[in-house]
Amino acid sequence: MRFLARTGPYLEPTTTPTPTRLTVDVWADVLCPWCYLGEARLSRAIEMSPHAEHIELRVHTFQLDPQAPATVVPTLEYLAGKYGAAPAQARAMEQGMADKAAAEGLRYEVNRPASNTLDMLRLVHLGNEHGVAFDYLRAMQAEVFSGDDAAFAPDTLVRLGEDLGIPADAVREVLATNRYADAVRADHDQAVRLGATGVPFTVLGERLGIPGAVSTAQYTAALDQAWEQIHG
Repeated sequence: MRFLARTGPYLEPTTTPTPTRLTVDVWADVLCPWCYLGEARLSRAIEMSPHAEHIELRVHTFQLDPQAPATVVPTLEYLAGKYGAAPAQARAMEQGMADKAAAEGLRYEVNRPASNTLDMLRLVHLGNEHGVAFDYLRAMQAEVFSGDDAAFAPDTLVRLGEDLGIPADAVREVLATNRYADAVRADHDQAVRLGATGVPFTVLGERLGIPGAVSTAQYTAALDQAWEQIHG
């Protein structure tokens, strides 16, 4: 596992955490398969940590493909268009990810829907105002990766938000405007400044960076290391 030590100034959070808390900042995109797996592994590692009650998980957005079409297309078609992958090659890659997801107990449809994720990521920022950003992100990913053809539909996004206590009108207001678009771009730029080239990207205690998804055991070791550093 490769950790990236933080060398530059960290611009978040706006408030200073208490010395007894360990912050875990995660950058992710809804359509990113490795984010979907990595978040599940990280969540499990945090739950198993003896310091779980003192760990604060914070989610940030990172749009991998701002040029993705707003129309919904099958994932294999999207991959073929974006990367020039042959259908058989794209299916084989996705099946490999599906097998990894199954090992984590996650649903994963190979030819799930794909579309531009800006609206979903803007809603993650709305979720942050209500204290449910990570849960909202995970709920949207669950819809997408389970193969729900309506995963990107406004009614679906409203329903998922309401399930987490976000008023339907608040979700609809975001979807009808450009609200939080600047916040999505700011999160992306911040991750790049910290050394991210893709997602998932995780920073522990504002000190240790983990590029990519690692195993639950590796996340556990990283949490222990970061805890020792901030309390050493």
